[in-house]
Amino acid sequence: MRTLALHQWRRNKGAFLGFGATILIAACMLGSALTLLCTVGPRYTALADELHTADVDIVVPRTAATADVRDVIDHTTGVAAVDPHDVLLMDVQIHDFRGTDFAIRAMITDADAPRTLNQTRVLATLGDSGDLYVAQYTARFGQFAPGDRIELQLAGHDESFRIAGVVEEMEFGNAGSQILAFSAPAARFARLERDHPESRMTEYAVRVDAGADPCAVRSRLERALAQAGTPVAVAIDASSVRATRMMVSRLIILILVVFAVLVTVVSLALCTFHIRNIVETDHTDMGVLKALGYTGQMISRAMMAPYLLVCVGATVIGLALSTLATPAIGSLIALQAGFTSHAQADARAWLITIAALAGVTLLFAWIGVRSLRALQPIEAIRGTDARGRHHAMRALGRIPGNARTAVSLQQAAASPARNLLVGCMAFLMTLLVSFAATLTYNATVTPDNLYNTLSTETPQVVATPSQRETTEAMQRIRAIPGVQNVIAYTTARVGIDGTQMPAFVSDDFDATRNDIRYEGNHPATAHEIAMGSALADAHPIGSKVTVSHGGTALSYTVVGYIQSVNDGGTVCELTNAGYTRLDPDFAHSPHTLYVYCDGADTARVIRAIESTCADLVTHTTDMEHMRETSQQMYGSIMSAVSLAMLILAIGLTGLVLMIVVRSTIVRGRRRFGILKALGYTSGQLMRQIAAALMPATAAGAVLGALVAGMAARPVTDALFATVGVMRSQFDHPALLPIAAALALTAVQGALALGFTTPIRTISPYQLITE
Repeated sequence: MRTLALHQWRRNKGAFLGFGATILIAACMLGSALTLLCTVGPRYTALADELHTADVDIVVPRTAATADVRDVIDHTTGVAAVDPHDVLLMDVQIHDFRGTDFAIRAMITDADAPRTLNQTRVLATLGDSGDLYVAQYTARFGQFAPGDRIELQLAGHDESFRIAGVVEEMEFGNAGSQILAFSAPAARFARLERDHPESRMTEYAVRVDAGADPCAVRSRLERALAQAGTPVAVAIDASSVRATRMMVSRLIILILVVFAVLVTVVSLALCTFHIRNIVETDHTDMGVLKALGYTGQMISRAMMAPYLLVCVGATVIGLALSTLATPAIGSLIALQAGFTSHAQADARAWLITIAALAGVTLLFAWIGVRSLRALQPIEAIRGTDARGRHHAMRALGRIPGNARTAVSLQQAAASPARNLLVGCMAFLMTLLVSFAATLTYNATVTPDNLYNTLSTETPQVVATPSQRETTEAMQRIRAIPGVQNVIAYTTARVGIDGTQMPAFVSDDFDATRNDIRYEGNHPATAHEIAMGSALADAHPIGSKVTVSHGGTALSYTVVGYIQSVNDGGTVCELTNAGYTRLDPDFAHSPHTLYVYCDGADTARVIRAIESTCADLVTHTTDMEHMRETSQQMYGSIMSAVSLAMLILAIGLTGLVLMIVVRSTIVRGRRRFGILKALGYTSGQLMRQIAAALMPATAAGAVLGALVAGMAARPVTDALFATVGVMRSQFDHPALLPIAAALALTAVQGALALGFTTPIRTISPYQLITE
């Protein structure tokens, strides 16, 4: 059996190497995905345990943080321990955050106060100098370092801080929780408290009982505090924060697994085709071996052994290569998730990858050789099957057309298995390239599509009017040349089902540029509300829901659903009148103004607002710059993914065609020699072989384009649904699948022609002497 296996290896070395290359790619992808799956989550858990991160965080105004509040928290079911601390909670704008102004809520704590829960670890520091510590997410994503100056707008006034250090914290992590954590030395923290008394809060870090659900405990705490009349400024739980922070990790793992499965399917189809091709080509030799005493099982094992060895070897090499790619992917995940993660090789991932790929390779190799068991020696030697029929191609005389056409058609119909493999390859690669083209188109040609899919409403300029000047400011800004529209669009906070969440408040939802509604309607009256996707199952359209703010709780009718990826779907929409029912002071408070103009006019419009509305507007923010920065980041990531898909598609197509063409030449070597003796040139035969593959290629590409055209939107929606997108803003031009099909057909034709060069070495004289 060893001799037979070595003979198979020496005779079909090229095919084995091609099969190994596809397995190597699959192993690299699958190994990276499993390594991330096995390491990122446990690393997150280990850091959270090491820093004693609270399971639930409740923040209430300092004036409401009485002994009765502590008693309510202590006696809530599921609470095991409580660690209270004084903090500051305020809306801030971080200037020059990755080149733009970034608006978010910030929690500032006393860096010198001892903590039992929600501890931090210093990653980089200036020593004793500096007056603000920033979280790792702020430092890496905002591009800040110890010693840099960071400008924060607090309560409408800019304050400058020197960054004392970067810390690891697991309480909030990234912007997904809508809060960024900062800490200041005791002296600076005390000064901030004196300067901003309205922002003084008390944070209750809560550890829940073993086995208790943090989300359920948080809801019980919010309900208990609401019943006690205690306003809650922030309520988060560890499980919800973790889900938001691991969003990109889940998406990357899903993409890697899908592509690994795709590559594996291609390699296994190639394995089965090649083995069946060997069985058909060496039909007589197999019969001789059986006549000499070799059993079908022995021959099968000899044919399967090289594939198994190549699979294991290529898998190990692919896993080794994945150790180079995984840290880079892990770094991207850490940047988004806001914690230190150094993904390294994981024994479990290696074992699962090797076992999975070796197992399916054995299965498909067995499928390819199973016909050997029924092979009878005498029939194989005679060249017939069990019914006495000879294995021969269709006679040229029975094929319509002239001689050249007949030869081409004979070649095209000679191997149904080959045609099926080539057609399936063209079909799959057309789907892959069409998907890559769709990503690239929506990320680079029309970048607003991707940005709007992953974000909520984003104007070119955000203007904050002075007290009681909202209407006048809106009218004056609308009169500025170049301004296309101005709407009042304010983000407030309300409580629903015991959960504090953002509420988008406006009377002009239909005038927004990014319609985040995916079902039903926007609210239109004071008694209507649109719910976020995370609340949709619990609150059907038409049902009543209780919304609370401060000490007020009122009923609203659900009229629609909206999406918000950054908020995890925990969000809602209310009209101005609807929110005023909860907070009567809102009617006289300044409403945030969203200003729309051409992106190129943004800077000019901001200067015009600052010059003509200086007495009406306290601050303006260039949101177009933030949009452009985000679009560049998204575009570069998607372009890299699309380029990788294109390279993968061309590489797999080349490998499959190389093996198919070389197998065709080996199988028809004698016939090609006869055709050469009859006067056919090598170029003519090369073109015939390439042309014989074109019908299957064209059919697969056309079918792939049709399926891509019909399935592009559902597939895109399903992919983005994993990160909370309920309504994709992607465009799906019909020309993209058509262009992908035409391009792949041309590429496959060129590759097939290039792989036919060995036919030049076939000599009629050599075949006669043999």
